[in-house]
Amino acid sequence: MLVKNEKIRKPEILKISDHNILPESLDKDASSIAHRLNEAGFEAYIVGGFVRDSILGLKPKDSDVVTNATPEEINKIVPKTRIIGRRFKIVHARAGRRITEISTFRAADKNQTIKSNKGLILRDNNYGTIEQDAFRRDFTINSLYLDMQKMEVLDFTGGYTDLKNRMLKTIGKSSERFREDPVRILRAIRFKSKLDLKFDPEIEKDIHKLCYLLEEIPSGRNYEETLKMFMTGSAEKIFLEMQTYNLTKYLLPQTKNFLSSKKDKRFILNALRDTDQRYRNNQTLTPSFLFSVLLWPALVNKTGPLNFKKIKITKVSRIANFILKKHNENCFIPKRIQQSIKETWELQILLMKIPEKANIALKHKRFRAAYDFLLLREKSGEKLNQIGDWWTKKITKKI
Repeated sequence: MLVKNEKIRKPEILKISDHNILPESLDKDASSIAHRLNEAGFEAYIVGGFVRDSILGLKPKDSDVVTNATPEEINKIVPKTRIIGRRFKIVHARAGRRITEISTFRAADKNQTIKSNKGLILRDNNYGTIEQDAFRRDFTINSLYLDMQKMEVLDFTGGYTDLKNRMLKTIGKSSERFREDPVRILRAIRFKSKLDLKFDPEIEKDIHKLCYLLEEIPSGRNYEETLKMFMTGSAEKIFLEMQTYNLTKYLLPQTKNFLSSKKDKRFILNALRDTDQRYRNNQTLTPSFLFSVLLWPALVNKTGPLNFKKIKITKVSRIANFILKKHNENCFIPKRIQQSIKETWELQILLMKIPEKANIALKHKRFRAAYDFLLLREKSGEKLNQIGDWWTKKITKKI
């Protein structure tokens, strides 16, 4: 962590022969934004995930831009932008359905940063230089800056060497970084799993020691973090790592209670494995299906097995409301997603009522998700009298 009057070392400058990022691989929206900011007299770099993943030979998901322009200046220079956030002000630039995140260099002025009594940063809009910004970031591998004009990567914290060594290190003391923002614990698990990294010993020790801080995360933010954990291609590995470090109870307490059951754990892992494969195939992933899976064991614990016709949908609906309400205390799911989850669960009963309710089920907007869910249940060993086969033949014949 950079402190006042600390001497700032010069960055290591990496050429294309080192980082292997070619101009043609740059995101056109990020390049356009950087060009506009440069034309207006400001610095602009691509930072974080794009640089990190590109160096590792992975396909980056998005490109974040960082600059010495303030959010208000960015808003004037770059079209179709809006300023969001109170805790950290950032700017979103929209191009069609794509959004590029633009942030301002942050300074390390501890006197102006507002923290809770547990060290959690509540507000921090102190702007600074690229050097100060580099030491404000969470992990060294995320503190690499690509100058798109010179095609050079600036490394102030040793992140390039850590990437090459497949080592995850915080910038400064991990205990302090985790206290500032406990979500960094979840990010550490995600990066370790996604990038096949090793933990620096201090990180591992402090995750065990400070994981209780995850209780401080707002429920809405937990929802967003759950999507990042389980819908970005490494869901199965992340889920297993969360159990290794005893973190599931903080993010998914309704799920944690049933992981001792081999049947329930197999069901969830099969779903997460399928999710990872769909991500690799560029197929659609939906939050409603993810949470339908993660909360299914909690539902069935209350309803009993949903494997025969006579169970009333009203009973499933009532218990689903209870499960979702409990889950929302830790991780708030938007109402439209909650409705989709409930419909997927309720349709499990309707799908059992064949052939008499087949046409009604087929016409339901959530039929495909419910059908996939049914197949997942059978794949995981649940005995459903081969109803999945019946529906597969029905759909094939209909097509």
